[in-house]
Amino acid sequence: MDGDFAPLPELVELRRKYGFLLVIDDAHGTLVCGDNGGGVPELLECESGIDISVGTLSKAAGCQGGFVACSTRWKSLIQSRGRSFIFSTALPVPVVASVQAALHVSRKERWRRSLVWRHVQYFASLTKLNITSPIISIVVGSEEAALRAGRHMLRSGFHVTPIRPPTVPPNSCRSLLSPVFFNLQSTVRS
Repeated sequence: MDGDFAPLPELVELRRKYGFLLVIDDAHGTLVCGDNGGGVPELLECESGIDISVGTLSKAAGCQGGFVACSTRWKSLIQSRGRSFIFSTALPVPVVASVQAALHVSRKERWRRSLVWRHVQYFASLTKLNITSPIISIVVGSEEAALRAGRHMLRSGFHVTPIRPPTVPPNSCRSLLSPVFFNLQSTVRS
């Protein structure tokens, strides 16, 4: 919820030292972080140290569903023992086609990913906040303050999500922003 990254290189080093299973949820990093859209592990250059990576197809891919990326060994175990996998159905063919199209666009149109990061840098320069990702979390305090900020931003033409308990502890409510690939600079100036 803070828009920061887990210390993956340090976790990978601990995994190597102690031999535990390292599973990450890279929902916000997939197709956004890394030169190829490989997520936070690619960005932090520690992909080979992650055992299982799960993510969503509903964020940067703009589709629905999710994925599990892992070795063949883990795949076999998940397929044979994972209740959620065993008792679910496959994604509909049109959704799979949409995901393939999103992956194609991500590979061929890298400028979109670069533009998101330029918007992050631009927003950081405007606000003087220490922003390190496209998930920008501004703590506003009470639930009422978060709701008030959300209404104000909506009236100003921006969709800003108020994050409240139980998602965050009481009195640490926040406004969640994400500069997307459209022309942020002209929008903010107007």
